Amino acid sequence: MRVIVIGASAGGTKAVMVALEAIPIGSKAVFMVVIHGSMEGFTLFPKLLAQKIKMKVIVAQNGMPIQTGNVYVALANHHLFVGDGKLYLSNGPRENLFRPSIDVLFRSAAVSFGHQCVGVLLTGRLSDGTAGLEAIKKCGGLTVIQNPATAEYSDMPRNAAALVAIDYVVNIEDMAQVIINILDEKLPPKVVAPASLIRENSIATKLGSQISIEENIGHQVPISCSSCGGPLWKIEDSKINRYRCHVGHAFTEEALLKSQNDALEEALWIAMRTLVEKKMLLERVSRDYGNRGTSTLSETQADKIKEVQKQINKLRAVLQIPD
Repeated sequence: MRVIVIGASAGGTKAVMVALEAIPIGSKAVFMVVIHGSMEGFTLFPKLLAQKIKMKVIVAQNGMPIQTGNVYVALANHHLFVGDGKLYLSNGPRENLFRPSIDVLFRSAAVSFGHQCVGVLLTGRLSDGTAGLEAIKKCGGLTVIQNPATAEYSDMPRNAAALVAIDYVVNIEDMAQVIINILDEKLPPKVVAPASLIRENSIATKLGSQISIEENIGHQVPISCSSCGGPLWKIEDSKINRYRCHVGHAFTEEALLKSQNDALEEALWIAMRTLVEKKMLLERVSRDYGNRGTSTLSETQADKIKEVQKQINKLRAVLQIPD
């Protein structure tokens, strides 16, 4: 049996349909799919996919046994992972800013099925899926990416190609035939899954997450998690610069930078709102003092208002807010 795990992001709905459309019923493989998207997209995608392909499409449920010939699709806002021949769901911390995360599924499939696993990474932005393909490769499986040159969004397959030894680089219209050919091939040799990868999988699937475990897979760095503010550990034994906190949030370097930028922008907008509210309160206090005839105190508040206005002007420039 082969286990085919497929991940995609922007442009992925159409790409997955094309990749699976020509695969016949009765294949000796299990297919699992994660696509980043909106809640509405997750609701519609399984129905659209079922209308387009020959195989049976099933929305994954927690504890569901896997069966060959089926395509299992991630549930909205839940990580999808596999273990002991069953599918599992978790609403645990995001990886690379996403839930479901491609890396969570790919890593669990690599640890559970080793050389039987085939990872297929399609169109998408940022870098989710790269670490998952690396895990599959370390466990003896095969790696396939959509050709970045012809992908609708090239970031995900391009990042993977730069850091992982990819077995097949395929245009999307040829993907189904490549998968069919792989299913007819002899399995690659078995390898032992690295202990560090098994430990990280237990963290990602929330089977274990504590500081002692993180210290076994990396070293602490002087950077805070942009999602929860906790300490981060840099993952070792990987060509990919990745970070994880003991709560479970995980980031590639690119995803961490984006998350920090988003957190910083949010903080700046909060600061702007607070300063505007402070100015309004100072103006009210100044008027109250003026109405009471205490001009000296009113003038003191006026000076504070000018200082706050300077701070507001600086933030407006940073946030590029027009006057």
